[in-house]
Amino acid sequence: MRFGGIKPGKSEFDRARVLEEAARARSKRRRSKAIRLYRWALAMEPRNAELHAKLAPLLAEEGHHFEAWVSFRAVAKACLRNGLVDKSLAVYKEAALFLPREYQVWPAIAALQRRRGNDREAVESLIEGSRHLRSRFERPQAIHLLRRAREIDPWNFVAVLELARLLAGSEQRDEARILLHGLAASADGEQLERVRAAQLRLDPGFGTAWRWLRSLAGPPEVAEPVGESSRVVPIRRAIQQR
Repeated sequence: MRFGGIKPGKSEFDRARVLEEAARARSKRRRSKAIRLYRWALAMEPRNAELHAKLAPLLAEEGHHFEAWVSFRAVAKACLRNGLVDKSLAVYKEAALFLPREYQVWPAIAALQRRRGNDREAVESLIEGSRHLRSRFERPQAIHLLRRAREIDPWNFVAVLELARLLAGSEQRDEARILLHGLAASADGEQLERVRAAQLRLDPGFGTAWRWLRSLAGPPEVAEPVGESSRVVPIRRAIQQR
C-alpha cells in the first residue's frame, strides 16, 4: 500500500518528505490523503504531540470523532506535562468546537478553568456542554454535566433550571420538583416567572397555574379563582395575552 505516492516502511521512512506531502495535501483540502500520511508518521512517532495536533482537526472534519478526540486529548495532556495550562485549555476548547457532542471535553475544560480560578467560567462551560447533549441517549450525560456545575455553584439559576427540566423528562420528577421549589424560594421577577412556568409544565393544574399567573403580575382582571367556572376563563385570558 502506498501513502500518497510514498511506499511505507521503516527503512524507507522519510520524515521530512512525509510531512511535506501531508502539509501539501492539507492545504489543498485533500483531507483523506493528509490523514493517511499523518497516521503513517504517528505510527513511527506515536507520542509526537505536534503530529496529533495536525491530525485531530482533519479527523473531526472527516467524521472520525473518536479518533479526533484521542488526538486532541493527547495534545492537551502533553501541554499539561510541560506545565502549559493555558495551551492545554486552548486545545480542549478547539476540541469542543470540532466535537461539541464529545462528553469528556466539557469536564476537561471546566477542570482547567477551575485550576485557573475561574469557577464562573467552569459552570458556564458545563452548562454549554449539556446543551449539546439533548438526544434521548445523551440526556444522562447532560444531566451529569449539570450536576457537576452544581458542585461548583449549587444554586446557579440556569444550571438548576435546566437540570430540573431534564430530570422532569427522565422519570426523575420528584427531584425536579425539589429543585424548582428551591429556585422559587429565592427567585423573583423574570426568573420566578420561568420557574413557575417550569413547574406548570411539570405539574399542570389550577394550583400551579395560579402561582404562575401571580408571578407574571398579569392584568387586573385576573383574580384568584373562587369557583369552578371562575378558574378557567381568567387563566385562559391571561395566557392569550402573554
